[in-house]
Order: sequence, then structure tokens, then C-alpha cells
Amino acid sequence: MKGVKLHVRVLALALLIMGAASTAWQIFVLNIPISSETTEPVWVIDTKLSFNARDNSPVKVQMYLPPVWSKFITLNESFISKNYGVNTDVVGDNRQAVWSARRAEGSQQLFYRLMLTKRSNSSFSESEPGPLFSESPELIGVEKVAVDALLKPIREHSADIETFIREAIKLINEPSNHNARLLLGNDYTQDSKSRVLELLLSSAHIPVERVHTLRLVSSVAQISELWMRSYNGKRWLYFNPETGALGLPNDRVVWWTGDEPMAAVEGGRNLKIEVTANQRIMSSIMLAQSVAERKENKLWALSLYDLPLQSQQTFEIILMIPIGVMLILLLRNVIGLETLGTFTPVLIGLAFRETQVFWGVILFTVITALGLSLRSYLEHLHLQLLSRLSVVLTFVVIVMALISVLGHRLGLDRGLSIALFPMVILTMSIERMSIVWEERGGVHAGKVGVGTLVAATLSHLMMTYEPWSYFVFTFPGMLLVFMSFMLVLGHYRGYRLTELFRFNAMIKGK
Repeated sequence: MKGVKLHVRVLALALLIMGAASTAWQIFVLNIPISSETTEPVWVIDTKLSFNARDNSPVKVQMYLPPVWSKFITLNESFISKNYGVNTDVVGDNRQAVWSARRAEGSQQLFYRLMLTKRSNSSFSESEPGPLFSESPELIGVEKVAVDALLKPIREHSADIETFIREAIKLINEPSNHNARLLLGNDYTQDSKSRVLELLLSSAHIPVERVHTLRLVSSVAQISELWMRSYNGKRWLYFNPETGALGLPNDRVVWWTGDEPMAAVEGGRNLKIEVTANQRIMSSIMLAQSVAERKENKLWALSLYDLPLQSQQTFEIILMIPIGVMLILLLRNVIGLETLGTFTPVLIGLAFRETQVFWGVILFTVITALGLSLRSYLEHLHLQLLSRLSVVLTFVVIVMALISVLGHRLGLDRGLSIALFPMVILTMSIERMSIVWEERGGVHAGKVGVGTLVAATLSHLMMTYEPWSYFVFTFPGMLLVFMSFMLVLGHYRGYRLTELFRFNAMIKGK
């Protein structure tokens, strides 16, 4: 017996660990929310390209798109155009959309919509491409002297690539530095400063390139913001060419790299680019599912959310049955509540999903009372069990039909839901209650009937509790946890709570 108990405990522990590990993996690795009420913000970026096409001439429009290695995860992107073909290409480190049309004339409009989440892309650091080293520029004359004069103090005041670049940006932005002013040519625009920074870093054999970003701010017309980045041998370092600030802010999205403009048109003129960003709220579970589909996560495909919607609705009900079963197990083995059958209350509780608890209790009581009366009458006819059950079942169907018709006439819609009440369960409940009545009396039969309704009501409330329903459906590993508790309860041999009350007088007498 001790060996069996140990076996059960080890098995229960194994199931508990497996179920808990599965649930923890879904929560912490797949980022699946533990509540259906959880929502997260997503960003929708709309880009509008407007231009005038030359009369009946071919048109080709190219626009850079966010790269696949962006630290933000793209949920969806769409291209909206009329009479244009659309293709996407990879050009260097960038992605590019190409709209094309054989003939176009007049005002033209093209649209691109991007939906993304700020959830960090776990493969960002791994997939972001490394630099392409360029040869140092050949400088002569005054320009070479100015570059050498700037590089000398930068090398003296820096210890690595990061500090080297920040010192270079600081010197370029110093108005009193004559060498920087010479290289800038009195042009203090951001583009000019970036050009000089590229010149200095290339001369020092440090890879550098321009990065164009967009800021995620709602209801504000977006203008691309220029940043510089350099590779330190392990990862890219992003710098603001104006301030020397290190690291992209969390609200910046990398759009494209290089010196070219965001979009260009062939066969048209007066190209205008309008970019707006808006924040929306999305259910976290839908977001997690979209991210998994985007990443082609095969493990997510094994979840119940991959089933057709109708099957999902069915399993949302089926998966709650173990909760009702575990409740009945606690009520019977620990509390000592007596019911008709072992799992009959669970099935009655499922029927309450349609009738609701109040009407379900009334219908169960009325039909059971009428069925008991018929069962008492049939007892005098000395019928066999199968014949007796058949007559009672037919009677239950007739009573259910009459109650439904009467409820319809009286405008009681709940009366129509009685058709979903389990007829066989009602029939067997009537048979069992009549046996209890004969063997132990009407009072005990009434107590068992009340206990059945109490257990059915509690199991119904547990099985229809929305947070539980979502949690079990989303994390089916919890069923293994329930199984472990059921195994442990299977070896419970202690007193039931009702027995403590029953024997209380005996204990006091001692």
C-alpha cells in the first residue's frame, strides 16, 4: 500500500510540474496574457504619396519600408492603390515597395499602412545586418589638414568607438571650432553635420551610416528624423548627430538607411509624402496570436486557438468540465455532500448554461417531482427496469414539451430552453431519487436532491466564470494540474466536514 501511495504522489508531482511548466512557458516565453481583459497599444502608421503623372506615360514609384530587423514587430502591412501593381524588394539593408503602372495621368495617390507593436523583437540583435566597410576618402589640401586637426583631439579624448563618435559630434557642433566650420562650409544643417561626421569616421576607419527614423506620436504629421549609427564589433550604436545622445529612444522606428530620400517617382512630378501615426488598443491575446503567426511559431499552432471558431466554442465548454468534476470531488470526498450520482450535478450544471440557474432549478424540481409521482405509480404495476425507465423518459419529454409551449404562450423565453435539459439525466435522476426514497425515506431523498441542486449550481458558476474559462482554454496545461489534485484527493481517507458535525455530540460526550 505504501508503494502505491508513493507511486500516486510521484505521478501527481510529475503532472503538477508538467502543467505548471507548460503554463509558465506560455506566459513568460510566448507572452500570452493571463486575462482576457488585458489590452495593449498598437501603432498604425499611414503613408500617403501624392504626385502628378505625366500624360499617359509609364509611372514607377519607389518607397522605402521598415526593415525586417526592426526592433518593433510588424503585425500587418497593406498597400492601397488603383490601377497599380505593387512589389516589395530587398535593396541592401533596406526593403523597398515599388508601384508601377503602364499609363497614368493627372493627380495620383498611393497609400501604405503599417501596423506594429512595441513588443520587443527578440531576434532584433541577431538579424540586424552588420556593416559594409568603405574605403577611407582621399583628402587633399585644406580639407585634409582640417580633418587631421579634428581627429587628433578626438583620439586623445576617447577610449573606444562610442566615446570617439561622441567627441566627434561635440567638436562638429562647436561654433568656435574653425576646422569644423571649414568642413561644414558655413552650412549648419543636420544633413551637413552628418556629412562631416561621416567624413571624420571614414577617415578613422570606423563604419558609419545614416539612419532615418519616424517618431511614434499620435495625430502629428511625421517628418523623418536623421540619426547616425556605427558598429562597435558586436552591435550597432545609434547617435543623434545634433546632441551626441547615444541610443534610439523607445518611440523611434527605423524606416530606412542610407543617403537616398524616402520615396522617388519616375514618370511623375511634385511628389508629396504625408505620414501620420495613431495608437489603437488591441486585445493582448489577439496580439500574441498575431505575433506568433508573423513569426511562424509552430508551437503556437498546436494551441486551441488554431482550431476553427466553432470548434473553439465547443472546447471552451468541454475544457471546463474538469473544473466542475474537481468541485464535485471536493464536495463529496472532503465536505461530504450527498448527490444523485457522481457526476450528474456537473451535467445538470452544463444544462444551466441555457436555462440559467433560477429557471434551471425550478424546471429540475418540477420535472423531478412529476417524474417521482409517475415512478411511484409505475411501481405498483411491477414493470421491469428497462420498461419503467422508457415510460419515465417519454413522460419527461412530454412534460418538457408542455412547459415549453406554456412558456411560449406566457412570454417566458426561458421555458423554450428546457429542450436543452438532458432528458436521460433527468430520467436517471428520477429513478435514483425514487430508490433513495424507498431505501432511506423521503427526508433523505429530499436532502440528496437539494445537495444535487447545490452541487449543480456551484459547478455551473465555476464552469461559466469567464476568467476561469479563458485561463483554462488558453493554458490547457492547467488540466494536468487539476489531474494532480484529483490523484491526491483519491487517497484522502480523513473525516468529511459533515461527519465532524454529525459526531460532534459523541466527541463532547467523551
